Amino acid sequence: MELFDFIKVIFTNPEEYSSITPGEKRKHYFMCQRRFAIQFPMQANALQYLKINQVGVIDFWQQFMRKQYKYVPKWMYTKGIKKTQEIKEKKLTISNEVIKEYCKYFKVDPKTIKDALEFFPNDMLKELKEFEQILKQR
Repeated sequence: MELFDFIKVIFTNPEEYSSITPGEKRKHYFMCQRRFAIQFPMQANALQYLKINQVGVIDFWQQFMRKQYKYVPKWMYTKGIKKTQEIKEKKLTISNEVIKEYCKYFKVDPKTIKDALEFFPNDMLKELKEFEQILKQR
């Protein structure tokens, strides 16, 4: 059983959960603990001792979550860094090559450009587009 199938069973199907083997519960302990810590950090912190009974912890989470949720909540599905990076790059109409050339020409750190794009997007985009036009004229 994959992780998200396991999580779905925890939230939606107590009958199927009772038939899951302890080995399967131990297998998904770490990732479930990590996911549940997003919304319940204090409880997750209390259940993270090294030699804790992992099956018992998963059973606790199942009982705890079933009392509060009848379906898998949206906070269980967080975007990873790769997905977030792809979304940012789609918003950005300037290529990374132009940004690298801009950094070389003005002797600026790329992190500074990323920060400028985040805090002053209109001004920085305008300046980068002008720089891109200059590069095309060469």
